[in-house]
Amino acid sequence: MLLAPSFNSLFITGFLILTILIIVISNFKKFVRLDYYRKITLLSLIAITFGVHGLIHLGVEVNYGFNPYNWFNI
Repeated sequence: MLLAPSFNSLFITGFLILTILIIVISNFKKFVRLDYYRKITLLSLIAITFGVHGLIHLGVEVNYGFNPYNWFNI
């Protein structure tokens, strides 16, 4: 089950989101100085990444019963 393509894409997008957040936080002053067009473009790409990650979560939950909230008893 952990070798399924949907699990791999879930972990890869999760890792990419973590990497993006670390880069944005560590370069926040540069991010603030960007012009509005670049800010909107960057934030849109981050939003698309989160959306795709969420859709992959949905697919993995439906197909394999994987719900990470169960780890925290939510």
